[in-house]
Amino acid sequence: MRPAVLILAAAALALCVGVPVAAEVNQDGDLQVVFEGAMRPAALPREGAAPVTVRVAGDIRSAASGPDTLPQLLSISVAINREGRLFDRGLPICPIAEVQPATERNARRECRGAIVGSGHVRLRVRLPNQPPFPVRANLLAFNGPRRNGRKLIYAQAYAGKPPGAFVLTFRIDRRPGVLGTVMSTTLPPAARRWAYLTHFDMALHRTYWWHGASRSYVSAGCPAPPGFRSVEFPLAAATYGFADGRSLGVSTVGRCRVRG
Repeated sequence: MRPAVLILAAAALALCVGVPVAAEVNQDGDLQVVFEGAMRPAALPREGAAPVTVRVAGDIRSAASGPDTLPQLLSISVAINREGRLFDRGLPICPIAEVQPATERNARRECRGAIVGSGHVRLRVRLPNQPPFPVRANLLAFNGPRRNGRKLIYAQAYAGKPPGAFVLTFRIDRRPGVLGTVMSTTLPPAARRWAYLTHFDMALHRTYWWHGASRSYVSAGCPAPPGFRSVEFPLAAATYGFADGRSLGVSTVGRCRVRG
């Protein structure tokens, strides 16, 4: 995979090219998953690409009972449209040892130059001989190295009260088709003993200078056909995998507007 321009897999978290997208929902029994996203600015060039900020969010919830009956979310896989691009050449790379184990403050200090996104997660902590309790953790995304030719992104979730952290390692793969860029991660084994994710919210954005020019970590265009000012197209398809064996998919359609 070329280090210069990577088709936007980080946007895996990235679910929107153009205007905000309404939340999409899928349900199996009382298990319900929600997926939504937005990208700013809404107007994008017909030719080439422009810097953008991508926000994605999701919920895992029970339609009938409380959050403590939810099965544990073990994996997330997001296939997205190829029109988004991620450019990381010239950005520092953050080693996994700098963010795990580490507090949020230490991770920021050691890998400030590699930060490419931020947000938060909410989860239920389930420990033996204790009632479950909710935790909100800040989320920081870092530009990671390549492993076996695949780009990695490290997303550190850190909570100060009570203190705790884990890192989601997102792997970027390329496949044929419109939704040909796939970003996938699994809950690390240590976190499976206690972490039950119920919500995530993350924005990806980074501009920086490299070789005398302004660069954007995430950029996108609007490839509307000649004569059209906007276009609707397949945007993303997400799959959530759970510890009880269930797998729920959610797909979205996006619309972009030509700038100028």
